[in-house]
Amino acid sequence: MNKRTDKAKAACVIGFALALGGLVSACGSPQPKESPVPPKPLTAEERVRWYQTCWTDFNEKKWDDFKTCYAPIATSQQPGQGKPYLTGPAEILAAWQDFEKSFPDIRGEGQLILINGNHIAGISLLKGTNTGLIFLPENKQISGTNKKIGLLFGHVVEIDPLVTKVLKENVVMDGVTLENQLGLLKMAGRPLLDTGAVMPAIVIGKNDDTEMKNIEATKSWMEMWSKHDPAVFNVLANDAVIHDITRPKDMNKAESVNSDKGLWEAFSDLKLAASSMWAAGDYVVIAGTSDGTNDGDLPAVKLKKTGKKVSAPYIEIDRLRDDKIKEVWFFMDNANFISQLAVK
Repeated sequence: MNKRTDKAKAACVIGFALALGGLVSACGSPQPKESPVPPKPLTAEERVRWYQTCWTDFNEKKWDDFKTCYAPIATSQQPGQGKPYLTGPAEILAAWQDFEKSFPDIRGEGQLILINGNHIAGISLLKGTNTGLIFLPENKQISGTNKKIGLLFGHVVEIDPLVTKVLKENVVMDGVTLENQLGLLKMAGRPLLDTGAVMPAIVIGKNDDTEMKNIEATKSWMEMWSKHDPAVFNVLANDAVIHDITRPKDMNKAESVNSDKGLWEAFSDLKLAASSMWAAGDYVVIAGTSDGTNDGDLPAVKLKKTGKKVSAPYIEIDRLRDDKIKEVWFFMDNANFISQLAVK
């Protein structure tokens, strides 16, 4: 009887110990972790402020902060700065810092900011004084000219919406104008622009019927232009103004028509290709390349045919109204274009 009682007690103790061990084990086992809450995407207005803050960091040379504007896999196309294609924040930052060495007071003043979803485009006035060395290809350098520059600069970026960082950017300014303003080139460029808008105009896209209609109209005229169809000129309003930064001054409709016809004669297969196109209000933003073969003369710039092919990155911003283009900003690096033709 006592043995049975002892066995029963032992069984109870063992059972309790096993139960307790199971409880301890359960309490000590790792609990499932809750999934982190993804960051809330910024509103369009907040993205505009972020974009402006990045420019402020650039202007104030807060390089560590400026570097964080770029995602780890960011790419940057900068033909106007002799840097055709950059990858990663470190390489992009280094290119801007090299530019700053030549222009220690360089700054960008916003003139127009357009945004739609993950896309932002800006026109800025780039100003500075060349007090530092100018770095040339093949590790050559010359002394600073102490001259000022003031030229418009086209900028198109695509951002990561979750972390609000640049994934891809296109940067275009005209090297001919830059060198002309520094007194290093006799070829005509844009005169120095010293004063721009006090505050940039800001337009936020809505993806409404007007914007969709403007995109379709832009696609149509690009197709006609690439076919060298003169009917494309009907898309230009009679009072259209064309700000082509590769030209010494703005053009009206008649001047723009003559310019395009001259290009078609000099490049019989010249085409426009868009890598991105989007709208914000009355504006359509295009980033792409102009590709063709120089199989004819271009008397406007005293160019004799070279037979060479060119592929020049460009940014274009069109303002439309009632299916007509009222205003155009065209950004391309003319120095890059000329160098591809091996013209001296």
